[in-house]
Amino acid sequence: MSQRTFSRTRPILVRAACALSMWLMGCGPDTSDGGIAGAGGTAGTTGAAGTTGAAGTTGAAGTTGAAGITGAAGTTPGRGGASGGRGGGTAGRGGAGGIAGVAGAGGAGGIGGSGTPGSCPAGGGVGWTPGDRRITLMHGGIERAYEIHVPPGYTGATPVPLVMTIHGAHNTPALVRGWSRMNPVADQNGFIVAYPAAIDCWNSGPSLPGCTMADDDVGFLTLVVSDIKSHACIDPKRVYATGISNGAMMAQRLGCQRADVFAAVGGVAGPTAVSCMPARAISAVYVHGTEDRTVGYASAQPNVNGWATRNGCTGSSVQTYSMGSTTCATHQNCRDGVEVVFCTVTGMGHCWPEDSNCGPGGGPSFGVTDFKASPFMWEFFQRHPLP
Repeated sequence: MSQRTFSRTRPILVRAACALSMWLMGCGPDTSDGGIAGAGGTAGTTGAAGTTGAAGTTGAAGTTGAAGITGAAGTTPGRGGASGGRGGGTAGRGGAGGIAGVAGAGGAGGIGGSGTPGSCPAGGGVGWTPGDRRITLMHGGIERAYEIHVPPGYTGATPVPLVMTIHGAHNTPALVRGWSRMNPVADQNGFIVAYPAAIDCWNSGPSLPGCTMADDDVGFLTLVVSDIKSHACIDPKRVYATGISNGAMMAQRLGCQRADVFAAVGGVAGPTAVSCMPARAISAVYVHGTEDRTVGYASAQPNVNGWATRNGCTGSSVQTYSMGSTTCATHQNCRDGVEVVFCTVTGMGHCWPEDSNCGPGGGPSFGVTDFKASPFMWEFFQRHPLP
């Protein structure tokens, strides 16, 4: 691999905020009637103004008031709804009364009306076309970056999901893009993928020895979501985060602290490293290899137990997947219909399933290719939009 891979010779100590102590390496979403026609005025009197139109979503033209005898039409324009995609805005206003006994004309066509619930806001989706691009923005006085993949079928006319895929410590967006193979899954299923870049490591909770971290990566990644929404037509109920190692820890921290933004979270080989109190129950999927010598497999079950506890899951998990190297168990009896899924990949080291060139010290002997984690995660995410 020509790019920099996991720093497998330098373990990073994850402190007691993790479920078990272990070593962590740097891996790697009424048509507006305007004014109703004013009633016909009697000769010599002023026609009544058009009545108030119902809240509009697209600001359609108001209907024309009934004709008076000689009076001019009303002149005041109606106003359509202004808010995007959430049930319409301000009611249209009727036109002014006609002169000398004329009925007021109906309100003019509404302006700035929003679309139907779940549609893109005005201007949304027109900035990006299918393809890959790198975006820079400022956060905390530092220039930050993220990479974006827009699938070939994207048109900007329909809201699509967003999956944030987060690299490990000392790694890059390009590395996790290659390991995860998330882009082909996005192309097949029509969602956008974001690959944000840390300044070195992610501030996923405790300070990591050997790492340089920004002060507020939760704020940065939340800003990335907002920035993407300003360029693309994103369904706000279907924004997800996953990652590997330090990136998995960061994705789960987003679930802990921004459950209002992220509908569900996932991760590979990196447990939650913060005191986690989500604002709501939130679904989580977690994958870990039994031969991981960087972030030990012993940390995996306590991490999953933590998610089950905070989500109010009752009873034992049940096996829901078994094929080749991998078995997955699911906590299904959880609060608000969420799920917690734990996949054990037998024989896999510190890597993303389907990546053959990985292992606790490098090399292919601990890679597992018969389990494809990214399609599995996407199927999980699809079941869990934001409530």
